[in-house]
Amino acid sequence: MKDGQRIARNAALLLLKQAAMAVLGVVFVGYLARKVGVADWGEFQASLAIAGIVTIAAGVGVRGYLAREVAVRPELGPRHLGAALAIRGVTGTLVLGATVAVALATRSGVGAQLVVLAAGSQLATLLYSTMWLSFEAHERFQYILYAELGARLFVIALSAALLALGFGVVAAAVAFLLGNVLELAITAHYICSRLYRPEFSTPPAELWEITKRSLPIGALGALAGALLQVDRVMLRALCDEQAVGIYSAAWVLSENFRLLPDVLLGAAFAAGMRLYAQDGAAFGRLYSGCMLVAALFGLPVAAGVFLLAPDIIRLVYGTAGDYAPSADVLRVLACGVPVTFAFQVVTLPLLAGKREVAMVQMLAVTLVVKVALNLLLLPRYRALGAACGTLAVGAGSLVASWGMTARWAQFVEIGRIVAVLVATAAMAGAAYAARELAGMWVSIAVGVAVYAVLLVALRAVSFGELRALLARRVRGSPAPAA
Repeated sequence: MKDGQRIARNAALLLLKQAAMAVLGVVFVGYLARKVGVADWGEFQASLAIAGIVTIAAGVGVRGYLAREVAVRPELGPRHLGAALAIRGVTGTLVLGATVAVALATRSGVGAQLVVLAAGSQLATLLYSTMWLSFEAHERFQYILYAELGARLFVIALSAALLALGFGVVAAAVAFLLGNVLELAITAHYICSRLYRPEFSTPPAELWEITKRSLPIGALGALAGALLQVDRVMLRALCDEQAVGIYSAAWVLSENFRLLPDVLLGAAFAAGMRLYAQDGAAFGRLYSGCMLVAALFGLPVAAGVFLLAPDIIRLVYGTAGDYAPSADVLRVLACGVPVTFAFQVVTLPLLAGKREVAMVQMLAVTLVVKVALNLLLLPRYRALGAACGTLAVGAGSLVASWGMTARWAQFVEIGRIVAVLVATAAMAGAAYAARELAGMWVSIAVGVAVYAVLLVALRAVSFGELRALLARRVRGSPAPAA
């Protein structure tokens, strides 16, 4: 199977996974947030953020470094997977154990219980996500879909039952923990039965060498994780759990869209690593195709969510006033979706070229700026200030990374990107008029129809490309429109 075909198949599988997870997640998040209230919802989200941010130190970079090695040399899969599990399992247990000890010493009641449960959930997540490096390197993305879907359905069913019986947010956190343990078990089953068993034969000296070689890409992942989690942690420290709840209500929704670029990068990762080393022109075509896909998805999502944010918040979280301020936060975060899409594409040549040190320097500056903006904005503007800071630093990171990969910009088909912009603007106008006349659902239908027609009419995509997508015969990048 050619690289273009693999990318199309993998992208389809990952998009299916993300679509299913998004729908299930949004429905469940709305139910959970309504049942427990904005304050407990904020405390729950803060505990997840704390566990997530401390886990950044667990085997930093090992997963990404070894996934890249296995993508190039598949025969190393069993040994490298065992090494990754050993490093990340030990370090994860240590840092999360320390987090539990600190939480029990400094907190009490629901807050302490939630941190303990979040730490357990995070350890299970750390282990199963480590196993995913083999699925990604060998391009077996369907097993990630199976594990995610099965575990998510279990969590939703168990949490909904517990909440319906009158249990609170702690019971929901227990369900999350059990769901992550289940996902770990399913992932381990597929790894052993469909690929190989991990080999724990790497001596300690070599594990240490792998850890040292992983530090540049690990620092990159650590900074990216810190940028993702720092808002909720700082909101809890500088404001209160209600501010975290308002921000998280919007953040969880926008994150479902922001994960789509991870799908794009994940589908193209293995092929991108090979093409960068072997065929620069083919990599350029891949880069151009990914950038076009980023525009095709990112721009209409941003415009649509910005327009419909109040309707979306009411639909998911109900008409109670507690979550109403989340609409403005969601609008700001939605503007960052196309920025995230483009950033993920721009970083592809940086990762393939092993320029992690340059990316680490850029993201370190970004994190410092974000913390400074939060210190300035959060005391006065609370959740909305956090969203504005996130958008500002995201745009700055995109500009900086674009400058670092300027040589690949020549492959981007500017005319097609402009056509997508025009189609998005027309879609937004039509959707706005439809919303005023008939409400959200008609607005969505009209917007989708107008956007699809204009994409073809303006030659952003062609009928031939659409047929190829449906037939899963997509090339490494789209051919020029006829």
